[in-house]
Amino acid sequence: MEVNKKLTKQIVVELGMLLFLFAVIIYAFFAIQKSNNNNVSSVDGMVTVLDESNLNKLVAVSDGEGLEGSGATYTITNNNDKEKKYQIVIFPNIHNEETLKQIRVSINDVYINTLTELERYQGGYIINEDTLGSGYTKRYLIKLWYKLDTDKKYADEDIKFEYRLNLDN
Repeated sequence: MEVNKKLTKQIVVELGMLLFLFAVIIYAFFAIQKSNNNNVSSVDGMVTVLDESNLNKLVAVSDGEGLEGSGATYTITNNNDKEKKYQIVIFPNIHNEETLKQIRVSINDVYINTLTELERYQGGYIINEDTLGSGYTKRYLIKLWYKLDTDKKYADEDIKFEYRLNLDN
């Protein structure tokens, strides 16, 4: 009887450990999947990571609702030995000016602009300019939405955006 109790206890412990190991493997799989969605690039010693995993399709909402929505996280790290000036430039995949006039953009829930009112750069729009010291990292939360009064013919377009880093040398 004593042997059966010890054997049963050992089997229960081993099954518990196997379940725990299985749970860890599943968690690791999903964590790796999520990190694979990030777009990592390097420009002249500046590393950028774009995480669009929480980005939703553009919808027509008020500015308050637009700020409550989720957005893309854009992280910049300066691996140079000097501070660098940079610009974050957003490039839409369409060039219809009337549609682009309907898009609102927010940086870190502080600045809200209409996309076409921003400074242009080589077919894109500069959404932020800043300087980053050597070895430092800055993170930006970029949210995009249509103005609340946007006509349905504009809001139905499927717009994608490309984010690039422009360095002032």
